[in-house]
Amino acid sequence: MLRLLVRLLALAPALLAHDARAHLSSDSYLHIDVDARGLRGQWDIALRDLDAAVGLDAPEDGVVTWGRLKARRDAIEAYAYARLAIDGCALQPLDLLVDYHAGAAYAVLRFSAECGATRSRRLHYRLLFDIDPTHRGLLTITTPASERSEILSPDGADSALDDLSSDQSGSVLGFVRFGVGHILLGHDHLLFVAVLMIFAAFRRGEDGRWKPLDGFGESALQTVTILTAFTAAHAVTLSLSAFRLVDAPARLVEPAVAATIMAAAIDNLRPILPRARWIVAFGFGLVHGLAFATALGPMGLSTSGTLLALAGFNGGVELGQIAAASLLLPIVFAARRNLLYVRMIAPALTFVAFVVALAWFVDRVGTLR
Repeated sequence: MLRLLVRLLALAPALLAHDARAHLSSDSYLHIDVDARGLRGQWDIALRDLDAAVGLDAPEDGVVTWGRLKARRDAIEAYAYARLAIDGCALQPLDLLVDYHAGAAYAVLRFSAECGATRSRRLHYRLLFDIDPTHRGLLTITTPASERSEILSPDGADSALDDLSSDQSGSVLGFVRFGVGHILLGHDHLLFVAVLMIFAAFRRGEDGRWKPLDGFGESALQTVTILTAFTAAHAVTLSLSAFRLVDAPARLVEPAVAATIMAAAIDNLRPILPRARWIVAFGFGLVHGLAFATALGPMGLSTSGTLLALAGFNGGVELGQIAAASLLLPIVFAARRNLLYVRMIAPALTFVAFVVALAWFVDRVGTLR
């Protein structure tokens, strides 16, 4: 067990090389209206993704102006519409606009579709999969009488436009997978959970020192309580964001997320936060929830659709956290009475996490200028 912990310690500094904006996953938002007149759509694609695909920042000064975006309109539309197809339909580009979701800039491509007679129309989505397999397309299809949402991925990139069944189980399951993916790809979120897990088989005594717990069941219960509090907290702020009651810019939230990791790391070494760690997890979870603000809000779902998406997404987040914790808890529990772990390995892991979070914090604060 200790050998594995030492290996984790040796690998941890590699996180320093990771993109500091660890919560900014690659997502696009595709909304299609289907009625008797035909199809109309709006496609929001992050400028950072388009820059990687077709190049928007020609002088490489980190700035994408409206003028540069317009100058690259033909390249943007050629790239995007070559990766979106609807059976029996010819897509006609209309407008190129700009919108912001949680402070991040998106190109807005509006289009119509001329469709011939066909029994069924299927949508085929291929955006960015060739350069970023973690990319997801968040699809919303509406008719005058119904609505359906889906998560499009390399393994599920097609969708039937004519079958808007009332059965939403498939959509909910898609959002569960989406939530799991957000956790597993959200390195700063995982790092925060890992910092809390370093002393998951301990309790803090009156003197501020960590005391090992006797039973594995008690350790597991304490861990699940912490993770559930964390999920509940960011479910609150995510819900407020999804219903557009809160709009916190990512450029402010991202440094705050890094700061929560730093604070949790310091608390591992010297008590500065409440002794009940579920309270710490809940408080900091409110901040982490804001970092997920772009996940669902821009989909423009109805109230019922948003509630189903939130239930699936938050369930996936909890499952992802528990899966990660289930790998770490047995190791920490087995090492809880080992002096080498308590006095050297755990503090060293905590210190590495603090340094990584500090590097992210400095980099993210730099983007505020």
